Amino acid sequence: MKTRWWPLTLVSLLFLAAWAFAEQELRVAVQTSGHEVAVRVQHADGRPAEGAAVRLLYGRQIVVAAGRTDLQGRWVQAVAEAGAYEVAVDCGPTEETAIREPFVVHDAPGSARFPWLAALLAALTVIGVALLAWARKKDYFSKLQPRWRAALAVLILLTATGGVWSWSQRPRKPMPAPGRNVASAAREFLNSQNVKPLSGSLEKLLADASTERVATQQHPVLEQPAPDFTLADTKLNDVRLRDLLVRGPVVLIFYYGYHCDHCVGQLFASNDDLPKFHELGAEIVALSADPPQATLDRFREYGAFSFPVLFDPGNKTAAAYGVYEPATANTPERLQHGTFIVGRDGRVHWAYVGKSPFTGNLTLLYELGKLEGRLPANRP
Repeated sequence: MKTRWWPLTLVSLLFLAAWAFAEQELRVAVQTSGHEVAVRVQHADGRPAEGAAVRLLYGRQIVVAAGRTDLQGRWVQAVAEAGAYEVAVDCGPTEETAIREPFVVHDAPGSARFPWLAALLAALTVIGVALLAWARKKDYFSKLQPRWRAALAVLILLTATGGVWSWSQRPRKPMPAPGRNVASAAREFLNSQNVKPLSGSLEKLLADASTERVATQQHPVLEQPAPDFTLADTKLNDVRLRDLLVRGPVVLIFYYGYHCDHCVGQLFASNDDLPKFHELGAEIVALSADPPQATLDRFREYGAFSFPVLFDPGNKTAAAYGVYEPATANTPERLQHGTFIVGRDGRVHWAYVGKSPFTGNLTLLYELGKLEGRLPANRP
């Protein structure tokens, strides 16, 4: 009787494929302590994943560090600045198979504390030196026994040394990592897209029918009540969408963060044309997962915007507007650029979501002019 081996072979191959898949399935956990990031990678059965390739990205563009896990499946890296980060662990041949874990690094709460110990030791040193000068002037110092004079000198020296050491060990704010100038890169992006500040009066711009405008995308929030939110700005003041709508329509811009030069380019272009938005009674509001202090640091470096820039922790507001999807067991995290126009009635009247930021301010002004009844009678 002839034996058929193919069923057994097929079963064996399926078993090997399942085993290989199980070997590739990894779990990633990230812990932060100040500016230190600890990554732990494990197999599905709990075994440490030794040698797993790990990349640390500032936002979703800039790789700031890379390495492999040790015998315990750990990889530790210190970062230079606070902000939104992401760990990518390669577990396949393509970028799509990488496991991504977003997180935020905050500045240490005590990083700005006054160095009281150093100040105390420095004060004691000054007092000691002043007493020595006074004692020498009164000829008290020469009356002391040599051993007491030596002990007093050593005490003052140790106090001064302790003050210098304590001051040198005070918490310092990490210096930003060296890299390209984000503001310059943002302006270069705008130049490459031929985006320039709008010239001419608002009435002339609204009356110009030759400029092609971009129609709204179909989106789940379009013509629906805009999800309300209350988020902190760079000064830690709460900003609520509903309160802004009392004064006029709002343009919401969801951007990746200050690490994304294309995003910053959109904010620069919006700031350049902000007076024309204000003429229509509209306000521009930008939102990202960058912490307020991280954004404020960039403002000090490159200049602030004249509209609110808000902190959206965990991209929860972005998720409510359909521009963010957290990672699941089968899909990676996804964040997109988003621009929305919310009318005084609290409804979303225009929407754009995509992989690139929207820089068509003429379109936004046209849509706002239509909402506010400011379009010329002959303009469709």
